[in-house]
Amino acid sequence: MYETLMHTLRSFFGSGMMMKSLIISLSVTIVVLSANACPGFRAALARLRERGGWRGTLAGTGGGAFKFLLIFLLSRLLITVLGYQSRLFGQQHGRITERNRSAVLMKWGYPHEQPELNVNHTRKRIWVTRQLRLNDKDKRVFSESFWKDEEFPVQAVDGQMPAVISVKEEVRDYAVEQKSITSADVEIKLKNNPRRLGNANYAGYDDVWRLKYVVSNASEWSTKAHMSFPLPAKNGLFDEMLLRVNGKDALGCSKSDQNAIRWDVTMPPGTTADVEIGYRSRGLEHLRYIPRRMSQTGHYRVSMTVDGIPPDKLDYPIGSMPPAENLTDTSGMPYTLTWKLDNALTSYDIGIKLPVAAQPEYHFSRLLAEAPVGLVLLFILITVPRVILGKPVRCELVAVMGAAYCLHYTFMGRLAEVLDGFAWPFVISAGVLVSVVVWLRMCDEESRLLRVVESTAFLSLIVLYPLAVRDSEKTALWMQFFCLGILTLCCILLMCYRMPRRANMRNESS
Repeated sequence: MYETLMHTLRSFFGSGMMMKSLIISLSVTIVVLSANACPGFRAALARLRERGGWRGTLAGTGGGAFKFLLIFLLSRLLITVLGYQSRLFGQQHGRITERNRSAVLMKWGYPHEQPELNVNHTRKRIWVTRQLRLNDKDKRVFSESFWKDEEFPVQAVDGQMPAVISVKEEVRDYAVEQKSITSADVEIKLKNNPRRLGNANYAGYDDVWRLKYVVSNASEWSTKAHMSFPLPAKNGLFDEMLLRVNGKDALGCSKSDQNAIRWDVTMPPGTTADVEIGYRSRGLEHLRYIPRRMSQTGHYRVSMTVDGIPPDKLDYPIGSMPPAENLTDTSGMPYTLTWKLDNALTSYDIGIKLPVAAQPEYHFSRLLAEAPVGLVLLFILITVPRVILGKPVRCELVAVMGAAYCLHYTFMGRLAEVLDGFAWPFVISAGVLVSVVVWLRMCDEESRLLRVVESTAFLSLIVLYPLAVRDSEKTALWMQFFCLGILTLCCILLMCYRMPRRANMRNESS
């Protein structure tokens, strides 16, 4: 409690000119309130007002200035309290930390970035190394190396034919450069599945992959196709693994190393192999498929079925191409996105980026952050009409309505901890506080106009202002309507107040 108090006081006073002005204002307020507690001081002020003249004017002006000074200090205090509650609420609900994110990555998987199947062809060739010796005075010995199918006869050196003293043959894998993948069909199913850890939500998904490739050996030799399928993340769970070559299970003869699955297929010249790969997993934040850079393939299709994410909320990772579909015309759930890359050369990836997960009680955290603006509007709606109508500003009324306004936001946030959703905490808090304040104003003996104006102002700032803030896409528009309404109210009050005064002045003059 002590730390909370000291933190609130530091926030209240601020720094620089704000601190100096607040210290002076608070000192003046304390001195005036102390003097006002003395009956003699109050009686002297009353006599000055009754006497009139410049002393009476000064006493009345000083009293009005002191009221606005009190309202300023009260608004500063309430704004400080709202700011502290906003920070506290943000820490307790929806605080994303690097430590929590690392834990989520370890538990539920990293973003998935799935590269294309990698295929390299090799064939067996014999590498020959023969040693030769010249029959000269130095008896020089040297060697020659070549592929056996490219063998050449021994050549004379300096006019002498060297003698072959040894021949060594070694079978080696020789790379057969060719375009291996002639067709690709990639099907991805993605379902939105947010994750929660440490009172924060993270954008997560479940994904199912089915990748079908046609691998060919277009060379004139029988080759061994070394196939490698990289996994999409360095950590994670890849369930229901599927690997078929020409319809037969090949998972048993594969091996896993360096975050990839590897296997070999013997391919006679001019043949093809159908490779099918599949798995089920889960990841975070974004998903990406990476085709081979600037490599042309006759038939290449990628389709992605998305479930649980509205089309207008989708985004694409940096360096990714959009699908063929126009997302503005896409509706319903689930929906399918397609990419057609037949005979295309591209350096882009294919993928989507999930929308940032809304944090628990996100709306209440945002409302607490925006509440100070509403408090200022409330004080304007309480004080300005009274100034226009020539009525005294009642500091006790401003304090009660300001405290009720702040209590509405904090009470609503705490109700959200025990009640699900936004509606019930909002309705309960607004209903209780609006009832109390409106009852207080209706039981007062002031003019009906002031009671109606102030009750309506409080109702608007308690009900309409939070709804305007919650509609984040149109908050700026709704704020313009609020300001326009305040201006219209002031104009109406000016007209209603000035017109009767002018009529009275004309009657008196006549």
